[in-house]
Amino acid sequence: MATPETGAEAKNPKKYIFLAVAALVAIVLVTVLVQRPSNPEEYLKSAGYGGVLLMGIIGSSSPIWPLPGSWAAFIAAGMGMNPILLGLAAGLGEPIGELSGYTVGYGGQGAIRKWKRYPQVERWVTRYGGPTIFLASAIPNFGTKLATTAAGTLHYPVVKFFLYCWAGKTVKSLAFAFAGAGLFEGVKELFERVF
Repeated sequence: MATPETGAEAKNPKKYIFLAVAALVAIVLVTVLVQRPSNPEEYLKSAGYGGVLLMGIIGSSSPIWPLPGSWAAFIAAGMGMNPILLGLAAGLGEPIGELSGYTVGYGGQGAIRKWKRYPQVERWVTRYGGPTIFLASAIPNFGTKLATTAAGTLHYPVVKFFLYCWAGKTVKSLAFAFAGAGLFEGVKELFERVF
């Protein structure tokens, strides 16, 4: 069961500073090294597996990114790339990006606790820990950020958090990649007919 740290551990900011610096470095590197693509399909063709990894990082660290790693894996698999490698790339990139939410929670931001569903998600993370993080990561939903932030708020061990999140994101990303390999052309045709 994950519980908030107390005493000297809660007052020691070394973990928080390390996580904040790591998240900041990741965000700066991604911002500097990657341009937001105007044509995601062309970007995926030229960027390959590394591009899917980076889209996973960006998509999970920023809710405004237009193409998170799982969808990038879906599209790239539909264009003929290896779905297993795509799922693994997106599955690694997304939990790296989710460290930003974990870090925000770890810092104990008071505004986070005001989100409508946050108290319920925090109770799930407190009671079930890893399985909650795994399920929130494996099932596409808007509650993933709440779970990652709750894990940080509760000072859930970062290595365990990352492993559960990685496992869930990898399952989800592999499912998207295999779906893309089989369904991409049909979805693309439908989209072109409707729009």
